Amino acid sequence: MVFNLFKDKVAVIPLEGPIMESSGGLFPSFMPSSINKAEEYLEKIKDSKRYKGLILEINSPGGSPYKSRSLARKIGKLDMFKIAKIEEQGTSGAYWVASACDVIIADELSSVGGIGTLSIRPDFSELMEKLGIKVDIQSEGEHKEEGMPFSKPTKVEKEHRKKMVKEINELFKQQIKSRRRIKGDSEALEGKVYLGKEAKKEGLIDHLGGRDEAIKVFKRTTGLTDIKIKDFSQEIRKGPSLLDIIR
Repeated sequence: MVFNLFKDKVAVIPLEGPIMESSGGLFPSFMPSSINKAEEYLEKIKDSKRYKGLILEINSPGGSPYKSRSLARKIGKLDMFKIAKIEEQGTSGAYWVASACDVIIADELSSVGGIGTLSIRPDFSELMEKLGIKVDIQSEGEHKEEGMPFSKPTKVEKEHRKKMVKEINELFKQQIKSRRRIKGDSEALEGKVYLGKEAKKEGLIDHLGGRDEAIKVFKRTTGLTDIKIKDFSQEIRKGPSLLDIIR
């Protein structure tokens, strides 16, 4: 019996949680985000000729438009067959990332879509007034204080934010339209979230199922049947060691 020690590999990489630059909090350097760790592993497999496929297991509500587009670009440049497998959630920026793959798979109960853009601007001005708290801000530049939560947003600020949100949203929709067959008048392009079964009808996903279905689709599409699945989930989900923290 001859064993093939050099099988073609398919990488399984999880993309979980909000898509942000870092984990945030008081100690961001101690707790690197799983998103950034996933990005590191995407870089690791990029230049290896043995990797013929990627199964990106997504469970995320989205997040930063910049980071979402950056990840989508990175995945789009991978020279291999790419499958996005949406688990519980793949919405907003996470769906943007999924759309960079050749095929999208989701469970019937997955939440999929949410193609839209949201901007939240806190306003603590009335609360601060009731508490007798005053804030002294010195700034230069007409728009420098826009977004500060200590005062009510001005009409100019609202118009500026509205314009920015519209521009980001148009870019988001253009990217999706170029990659998915979605009707121009579909509610899917207006921020609506669907369960997997409806998402398939709307053209947001290609197949219903989980990892087993993703592997079947890979083999059927590429013709590569003698493959090795390399699951990076544990490495990416693993927290930092004591050595990592004190370095």
